[in-house]
Amino acid sequence: MEPAQAAQVILAQEACLTRASVHLEQRRSSPAPPASPYQHAAEMTFQDSFPKPLGDYVRKSNIALAVSRPDEDAPLVLVNAAFCALTGYGADEVLGRNCRFLQGEDTTEEMRRPLRDFVQGIGPDSGRFPILNYRKDGSRFLNFVFMTRLFDREKQPSFILASQFDMTSSLRRSGLAANDATLQRALSDVEQIGREFGLAMVGSAQMIADSVALMARLSLDDDWP
Repeated sequence: MEPAQAAQVILAQEACLTRASVHLEQRRSSPAPPASPYQHAAEMTFQDSFPKPLGDYVRKSNIALAVSRPDEDAPLVLVNAAFCALTGYGADEVLGRNCRFLQGEDTTEEMRRPLRDFVQGIGPDSGRFPILNYRKDGSRFLNFVFMTRLFDREKQPSFILASQFDMTSSLRRSGLAANDATLQRALSDVEQIGREFGLAMVGSAQMIADSVALMARLSLDDDWP
């Protein structure tokens, strides 16, 4: 290599090292990006009032579960891995948000109203609702949502526990019985754990049993949604 070429290579290397040093110093001096205010608020609410053993149980469940508060806009305070797998969203993307972010242009008001009424405290303390939802990638699915209120010692609704099931196709619907058996066991466990912390459920097991008729009606329409 000629002396002039060698000198150019050395100068180029020095310039590259200088840029890298400046970039590293800028990263060190720049403050870390703030955490999502939704996520922070949801985590604080969850940590302050939701029993840790119950939260650990929900996280480990292999059926889709989510926990929200019934106050304000019913923000999510906990979702498990099965919920994230079903919807395509990470927990950090949904904490602090109302579940309506799963709705889309073809989700009708007729579908929305029963869920909205439940969150607002209208009607029975457990319910099951079919609603057209959308995953993060835009694909849609018929979500068969089960919801039950968790009451504190003063008989006031403290949390809403929800379970989601994809009933889009007849093949998926055939798995609902197995899902419900698992959900029944999960509700029994949640009720037992929650009782130790002053949380109680009302009528949830009967609601799942009564939903068989609704499941049969939905299963007749293989083209929906």
